[in-house]
Amino acid sequence: MPNDDSIQSIQKAIRILYAVAGVEDGCSVSQISLKTGIKSHTVYKMTRTLEREHLLTRIKSPLRFVLGSTIRELGVLDEERHLLSYASRVLIRLQSRMMTASFMLLELKDTTTYQRLCVTGNRPGVVIQRREYVVPLYEKASSLLFLAYADPDLSERLYKAHPFDIEGRPYWQTRDRLELFLEKVRRLGYCHLNIPDPDGPYFRVAAPILSPGNDVTATVAGVTLNNAPKAEKGLLIKLCSEGAKEVGKHLLEARS
Repeated sequence: MPNDDSIQSIQKAIRILYAVAGVEDGCSVSQISLKTGIKSHTVYKMTRTLEREHLLTRIKSPLRFVLGSTIRELGVLDEERHLLSYASRVLIRLQSRMMTASFMLLELKDTTTYQRLCVTGNRPGVVIQRREYVVPLYEKASSLLFLAYADPDLSERLYKAHPFDIEGRPYWQTRDRLELFLEKVRRLGYCHLNIPDPDGPYFRVAAPILSPGNDVTATVAGVTLNNAPKAEKGLLIKLCSEGAKEVGKHLLEARS
């Protein structure tokens, strides 16, 4: 069990973080001391400790402190784990409604699309978690969906990281053809590919999980055989769209 001194140190650290939070220009040691009632020399020692853990970041001239990167990382990690936990249950349920298909959750980090979760027809009810499963930009439904919904800045960075002439032309021949396809994706609200799949005769679909600001947080994707009946393909589109909306709604409710 921690002793009283340890508990008091934790309490003081929390008070310091609360004092700094939301102050755009940061707080000096004396300002933190005034806000918290903690002596200045104690505040200074504790800010040094918090700074080493990146809970605080110092700004010079004059010396003051703002919240550090660890605070933001904790928030992102918490949200990501919440997304993965809830999405896992949704993917299992979707796959149980279409046993011939596989369902995935994908995310875009910087300019790379990663597959995070997968439930396959070979192992129904089992969620496969992945961290570094990279998905190419121009040949898969989810990565193209991210491109379709990207703002101008992100779109420019994606094309710079994945040059069309090198990576995209073998699948789309011209940039105009690709742009027409992306326009169709935005109009439909989901992406299904109509180009040959390098991995085999598959029919791929992806639907966006939207944030409150209408950004694409992640995608729910599904894949079945390309020779599947038209009704099955329609069901796959329906399930991916429903799953994405359900996950997006849950994330919105969790934030409110």
